[in-house]
Amino acid sequence: MATTIKTSSKNYFNKIQKYLTNKKIFFTPSLNNGGYALTIFELTNIEIDSLITKMTKHFHLSPKQQEPMALAA
Repeated sequence: MATTIKTSSKNYFNKIQKYLTNKKIFFTPSLNNGGYALTIFELTNIEIDSLITKMTKHFHLSPKQQEPMALAA
């Protein structure tokens, strides 16, 4: 499963990238229409939920509703 974190701030992009590197989490950075994205691979739903909760507290962010997952065909 893959999860993507998007931001328009280069500062947050660099901070999140450093955070994930320190936690030894495999990700791929990319630029999308002037925004930044980090795609995280090989984590289960429980691990992703835990990571997002920890990152929200670490960076003092307010949680945002996650996008619904696409239905399998």
